[in-house]
Amino acid sequence: MKNLFIFLLLITFFSEFVFAETCPSKTVAGINYIHFVGKLEGLGGDEKVIVWFEYGLNKKNLNKKTKEIELREPKIFCYKEIKLKPCTTYYYRAAAKNTAGTNYGEVKSIKTLCKKKLKWIIF
Repeated sequence: MKNLFIFLLLITFFSEFVFAETCPSKTVAGINYIHFVGKLEGLGGDEKVIVWFEYGLNKKNLNKKTKEIELREPKIFCYKEIKLKPCTTYYYRAAAKNTAGTNYGEVKSIKTLCKKKLKWIIF
């Protein structure tokens, strides 16, 4: 049986997967988006691995999933999820799957930014 691959989890943002050259150094949140970042450390003996992120409003119910991407070598990858609620805490983790099964990163949390009220000054 092939060893399960190992990957680390970081987190960031963008509307589709991109790779290390354009990924932020860690997961970042805006008012209505999160840019997730992950690092695949190995393929577990396979030629390819499928990676994605799972997220949700509850640590025990990560019921949303980003688009999957196929990786053929260990590398940093990221995905920007948009249309999220402002001022909301989201829980997330990276996931990777090869022929031996699926492996998950640690569940972490991040809060989207809150909308700031505009201050008016009348002269």
